Amino acid sequence: MSEPLTTERRTFEVRLQEWRQEHVGEFVLIKGDEVVGFYGSLADAFAEGMRRYGLEDFFIDQIRPQDVTNVTFIGQYHFQVH
Repeated sequence: MSEPLTTERRTFEVRLQEWRQEHVGEFVLIKGDEVVGFYGSLADAFAEGMRRYGLEDFFIDQIRPQDVTNVTFIGQYHFQVH
């Protein structure tokens, strides 16, 4: 049995460079090998996925510029820049 969303992940990886040309910052919704659309927010992409597919699996990811690292800070941090 294959991993869930394998086809969707592969579609995302294959098309990512192309999408970086016009869709940076947007969220893509993919079901199977169909690119459903691009959305300005995660909430919009998720709402459309739920409307179309309900509790079935669907894939959403953000189109980010190449070589970007997302960092999450939890708690209080103090930084000094010299």
